Amino acid sequence: MLNFDSLTLKYFFSENYDFIFGSVVQKIQLPSRYEIILNLRNISKSENRKLYININPKYPHICFVDENSLKKRDIAIPKNPPMFCMQLRKYINGSKIKDFRYVEYERILEFYFDYFDEIGSLTRLCLAFEFMGKYSNIILYNASTKIIIGSIHNVSVQKSSIREVFGGAKYIYPPLKNKLDILNCSYSTFFEIAKDKCIDEINNNFYYFSKPLLESIFLKEDKLENVFYFLQKLQALDEKTFMISFWGNGNSISNAIDNYFSNVMFDEILGTKKNYLIKNLKGEIKRLKRNLENKPDNKKMEKYKLIGDYIMMNLYQNNLDKVVVEGVEVLLDDKLSLSENAQKYYTLYKKAKSEFEHIQKRYNEAEEKFNYLESILLNIELAESFDEINQILDELSEIGLIKTQIKKQDKIKLEPVIFDGYEIYIGKNNKQNDYIISKMASGDDLWFHGLNFPSSHVILKVKNTEKTPTKEVMEYCAGLVKQNSKAKNSGKTSIIMTKRKNLKKPPNTYLGYVTYKNEVEIVI
Repeated sequence: MLNFDSLTLKYFFSENYDFIFGSVVQKIQLPSRYEIILNLRNISKSENRKLYININPKYPHICFVDENSLKKRDIAIPKNPPMFCMQLRKYINGSKIKDFRYVEYERILEFYFDYFDEIGSLTRLCLAFEFMGKYSNIILYNASTKIIIGSIHNVSVQKSSIREVFGGAKYIYPPLKNKLDILNCSYSTFFEIAKDKCIDEINNNFYYFSKPLLESIFLKEDKLENVFYFLQKLQALDEKTFMISFWGNGNSISNAIDNYFSNVMFDEILGTKKNYLIKNLKGEIKRLKRNLENKPDNKKMEKYKLIGDYIMMNLYQNNLDKVVVEGVEVLLDDKLSLSENAQKYYTLYKKAKSEFEHIQKRYNEAEEKFNYLESILLNIELAESFDEINQILDELSEIGLIKTQIKKQDKIKLEPVIFDGYEIYIGKNNKQNDYIISKMASGDDLWFHGLNFPSSHVILKVKNTEKTPTKEVMEYCAGLVKQNSKAKNSGKTSIIMTKRKNLKKPPNTYLGYVTYKNEVEIVI
């Protein structure tokens, strides 16, 4: 993963200075103990922007964001703001940014505000954003006295013997590392340090240049002299296009940072949620699979019936004292008549049958639940958004498999796949499967599903009754089922198709479960 280094921060500062300086803080939000969102309005430019700051040690960064970007980060604003948020709202909400500074050689940005207390006294405050890995922090302090008012993370002497951070302590900058500034360095000095093209040596001896950045430069430049002059241009902020491409893609430094970290956070958060669900399901699936290894056996029950039937067929034999059933000799009770002996085994048969039916019912329920959970595992694998994974979380919470409380889900919205003029809807989980069958499909629409294996439900909308879907359209729909199933990597796969009106949702069954009739098999 790329490092949010001091050079990137310097480029961000230069790019956005004109907007941030003089802007007014209109709103302050703290979604988590690592994130803060400042709604800024630049009155002279008549423009509003959301400034997002993340000090998570995994991916500290700062950038401007929009709603789509916040959604990719799975941002949720708490109902009760934390104490530090309340402090910031008290001191800087509605205030103009009087000064905006970048601390040279450091990953620190400073916003300065004027604060008037209850008696009208003016105090200059500083809100410092420190992007320093595990030591990242957001600190509000008095710019005149350097006394800290509050911080998002307090650092006691037990945590750091070099720099304490808490309300009432004095604010000091982190100790500056003894490195060289390449703009004040000759090529001969640089050559002595980097003559073996050692990235570690450049990183250890010069400010600003992270290892990933140096690696990308050495791929671009062959000669060490060219590397030197390119690094000088980089630090002089003359290579903005290169810095944007280094972060991936975007129309600005901020946009490139946003795109990179929103994708990184999306992948990690989605992966974490998937692993949480899989972990909760795997134990239950393992238990059910163990129970399904012992399939109910009706041989004992049938044996009792056979003995009773054999006795009844031989009632005329007054001296019958035993019967042989399936090669096994069974002695009869000489204290009972033949008919009473027969009744005895019929009674044992009824009792065994009742026991078998009970066990069979439990086995069927376990098998149904096992198949249901297996389908959910597939749904988790197919999930590509927080909405989809949250729908699965919500479903499992409703049936009591997990106790996680999640925010209220928005109404399901599905975009159709268009093929040859037809709209096709794919259910990526049981809530979506139930939705497209119950809410979106009409009676003559076609339904596709895997034959005897978990898959997405696919609905082909057939609006124009004069137009019959071609073989290519139906095979395309069957292909979508295979693609969104456990059989996606297999060879030939059987997909079933029938009209929506041939589906039935039995009562008291799991979400997304249907029975069907008049199906046609399509082999893909």
